[in-house]
Amino acid sequence: MHNLKRLNLVWWLLWLYLLIVPGQVAGDDGLRFYYFNPDSPQNNLGRLKSDMEFLLEGFDTAIEFQPFAHLTDFDARVRSDRPAFVFAPHWYLKRHADEIRFRPLLQSVRQQQNSYRKLLVARLGRDSEINRPERLTLAMTSLGPGSKLILASMLNPDSFVAFDKLSIVEVPKDADAIFAAALGQVDVALVSQANMKLFRKINPRLIDSLEVISESTPIDMPVLGYIDGVVTKEQAAALKEFMFSSQNSTVMRTLQIEGWSSHER
Repeated sequence: MHNLKRLNLVWWLLWLYLLIVPGQVAGDDGLRFYYFNPDSPQNNLGRLKSDMEFLLEGFDTAIEFQPFAHLTDFDARVRSDRPAFVFAPHWYLKRHADEIRFRPLLQSVRQQQNSYRKLLVARLGRDSEINRPERLTLAMTSLGPGSKLILASMLNPDSFVAFDKLSIVEVPKDADAIFAAALGQVDVALVSQANMKLFRKINPRLIDSLEVISESTPIDMPVLGYIDGVVTKEQAAALKEFMFSSQNSTVMRTLQIEGWSSHER
């Protein structure tokens, strides 16, 4: 009787475990594909996940696609879960490639370019406030630790107050930065040129309330690659070929890119 009770208890605990943490078991037979791209105009990560999983159903191996909205969550999961494939900003992968054993496969392309630019914008009529030396608040998507050093390499330092006096307000998406600048919640915002064009179509009055102060140097487009040791080079090559041959217009539109270019090292 006691053995039967213990057996029932074991089965109950196992059922409870599966109910609470189903992902621990569900992902064992497949590969993980993690996505993070804060500069993308795509705000509907649920739709992105659905479209990508539909596309990846055609791949030989089961792949679980998971998009992330925040850098801290993405970085933590990349390090703890060690996904098979990663799509992320070039600056992130350049900084952490050796640590996470990242190997690039494809670079995204938009408007036939593998780079894009960001714009430093402010609400019209705030020139005097922007030039004051005591402080400057800037809204932008996260660049991780060392954001000011990256900004210094991207922007002309003469375009506004010294970087050492800059207060950065990190936001999940460019849309948040645009609204923060337009509503006067921050002095300036750093947003991608593509997102400014997109928002002009949606809300031209909002964009007309902003002025461009400076333009960044070219920034490399996000990169797709794999984690060495999690998948074989053959599996990685198979995904690369699959993505090249699967120029699915729905997914490309959802990713806000036009295609891929080879980016191996």
